Amino acid sequence: MKNKLIASFVAAARPSAAFLNAKVSGPLLALAFLSTFNPHLSTAHAQGTGVTYQGRLNSGGVPYSGTAEFQPTLWNALSSGAQLAANNPAQLVVAVTNGLFVLPLDFGANFPGADRWLQLEVRTVLGPFTALTPRQKITATPYAITAGGVTGGVAASQVTGLLPVSQVSGTLPLAQLPATVVTNGASGVTLSGTLSGNGAGLTNLPASVVTAPPPGMVLIPAGAFTILDTLDGMGNALPTNVTVSAFYMDVNLVSWSQWQSVYYWATNRGYGFVNAGAGKAANHPVQTVDWYDVVKWSNARSEQAGKVPVYYTDAGLTAVYKTGEVTVYANWSANGYRLPTEAEWEKAARGGLSGQRFPWGNVINQNLANYYGATGSYSYDLGPNEYNAIGSVGGTSPATSPVGSFAPNGYGLNDMAGNVLEWCWDWYAGPVYPSGSPYLGGTDPRGPVGPLSNRVLRGGSWGSLASNARCASRLNSDPVNADFNFGFRCVRGL
Repeated sequence: MKNKLIASFVAAARPSAAFLNAKVSGPLLALAFLSTFNPHLSTAHAQGTGVTYQGRLNSGGVPYSGTAEFQPTLWNALSSGAQLAANNPAQLVVAVTNGLFVLPLDFGANFPGADRWLQLEVRTVLGPFTALTPRQKITATPYAITAGGVTGGVAASQVTGLLPVSQVSGTLPLAQLPATVVTNGASGVTLSGTLSGNGAGLTNLPASVVTAPPPGMVLIPAGAFTILDTLDGMGNALPTNVTVSAFYMDVNLVSWSQWQSVYYWATNRGYGFVNAGAGKAANHPVQTVDWYDVVKWSNARSEQAGKVPVYYTDAGLTAVYKTGEVTVYANWSANGYRLPTEAEWEKAARGGLSGQRFPWGNVINQNLANYYGATGSYSYDLGPNEYNAIGSVGGTSPATSPVGSFAPNGYGLNDMAGNVLEWCWDWYAGPVYPSGSPYLGGTDPRGPVGPLSNRVLRGGSWGSLASNARCASRLNSDPVNADFNFGFRCVRGL
């Protein structure tokens, strides 16, 4: 399970078990079971009796980190009944990191086909063990659970599959599939391309094929959507159909502390920035950065993380962009961090909703986003008026708020409306491209070919009116401008 976090699809091979939630009979601990499978198995045929078991341990509702001792036993009934076997070894002392732990389980030859239940007891300090209830039934074949039911796991909307065909063998019954696929008969289907959905009902999927997003990011699923809208008659927001490939996006705007951690690393490794950036506090978004600054910073973040940088100063993509404010070329196949395209940004901002003004619906108030209220200007602005109180703490120049202060959208993203405007990759060309073609059609559009005058900014800011916080609102600025309304977040390809 190296580098894997199973959230939507859980495989189990006999004798093994996969669980959702088990609660302690006392108040101390709660355990969420994420996945179990034998890493030596590629099918459901048993090889030996040992299995690897992964779970999540919470203490007082918070992921526990430290050492815990587990005492697993095997029973023949959900309650009462008889204990059939103790684990070999009977007690397991393991490290738990941010709630996650792994147990090697082996109950020997105690699986003749009759029902079996797992009992876990746990303690984190010397003293009696605490029994977790209820016991969990052990199944002899793989099965799946939906991510929405995993305590502390990844939301179903964030894990949409993307299972390469080469990693899924055999066929799946039609009744178990949550998405449209290519059929090869009435009894089953053969997967073609990628499979999307929340995983409900899927079986026979190896646990190793589902991975978690990179830390601090969420998966934005591939698919078509209508970019922009005609709700408020904006001339530069003519809607059209767009298809984007799946990508990862930062949950939060880049914070002042995150900016500094990369900035100081980069300035000691040949990077040069025009603006050092600013922030109201460590957990507020960085601002006063121009487009070139954030592009170079994204490259530095890539190199710091051991990823391939996206941006270069030559068409041959050999000279990594580190200094100056020059023509920039993008290597779209690189696995490093970059700015979202305008289409990617809006797909992510809408959070799976269609035809709404904002990531959550058609009206806005200051409990939902950090913007400048003006209830007399827009019927959909419910205020209150002027600066948001959360941004006014510590002064209104700027009136930014801590990243993640408001409820996330359907994809789990924070601050997609308000706080600071977000730089995007695209040149700004108004309602139509210079060629006269319809605005932003096709698959994975990356904007008009430049150089033009301005780059796109999206999302509205703490000093913007409600109209600028709309998903379809398109602002723009000269890429050399650094304003205390301007910030950004990064994306990465898969």
